[in-house]
Amino acid sequence: MAAASVGSLTDFLAAVPAERRATVETVWEAVRQAMPAGYAELTTPGMLQFVAGKDMAVALASKKNYLSLYVQALYYFPELGAALKAAAPKLKMGKSCINFTHATELPLPALHALLQHVPADEFQARVAAVRQDPSATHQ
Repeated sequence: MAAASVGSLTDFLAAVPAERRATVETVWEAVRQAMPAGYAELTTPGMLQFVAGKDMAVALASKKNYLSLYVQALYYFPELGAALKAAAPKLKMGKSCINFTHATELPLPALHALLQHVPADEFQARVAAVRQDPSATHQ
């Protein structure tokens, strides 16, 4: 369940180390431009997020030594990760998490295409299906 929005992007940036602020702004603006209608933007302690209903779809967090971009579509729609991996083979990725230090490490056009590919209603339907049957991520 997503937390209620607290603060703003400005508040979030004020808490991020100065050397990371430009990267956060660049990446989050790219995410904002890519998100289809139906997602809501939230600022929570330690994270910028887009949610569909009560489910986090995308989040950006500033960790001790790096930034993490959580792209839940990579978990719920694993077939979409191939283009992202092809665009940046050395990207540090988990099932839904991308760790990076600079915006230049991210294949922003491929990320944009991935995010555009998952409308909020499809995201919510897949989340519900996976909750019912975890093998649904492999459809």
